[in-house]
Amino acid sequence: MRVHTRPGRLALMLIAAVALPGLAGCAGEAEAETVSSSAASPATVRSALVDLYAGGRAAGNDPTAAECFADDLLERVTPQQLRDGGVLDDAFAPRTEATTLDRSVAEAWTAAQMTCTDFVAQSTEAQEVLTKGRLDADAYAACLDGRLDEATIREASISTLMARLDDPAVGEMSLAQSECSVLSIPRG
Repeated sequence: MRVHTRPGRLALMLIAAVALPGLAGCAGEAEAETVSSSAASPATVRSALVDLYAGGRAAGNDPTAAECFADDLLERVTPQQLRDGGVLDDAFAPRTEATTLDRSVAEAWTAAQMTCTDFVAQSTEAQEVLTKGRLDADAYAACLDGRLDEATIREASISTLMARLDDPAVGEMSLAQSECSVLSIPRG
């Protein structure tokens, strides 16, 4: 069974897309409210989420997964919920520091990942990079596919986003990825 999520994105490192200067005074506050209002628009937040999900690479050559993720996430939560839940800062830009998400946002994030990407394929791609191409990708994918079920992947993703790294699902996923990697590198 192929389960959709993106393991390379499980350790949430949020990258700043935009920074708004601090404004003072009555006129400044009115301008800040206007800027914040447009910054909170779903279209602006969508663009920031696409870049964030693509790892700041402007969605690479194929933005399909990042666009799918942003659209799906915004169907599940509002820009305000993303701000209050830890993804966006007060200016509705992705946080510049690593952060923990609240449960409802972590669940929405994970559901969007699992809708738009294939966990096994993404994990295989990441392991190929880590092993500098020595990985037998088919063996790794088969191994991982046989060791992790959807519930474990879902809970590991949610727990990681919430910085609950002691969750047994996180340990199970990490162990499966590590063991499958070791078993899938040809000896020689």
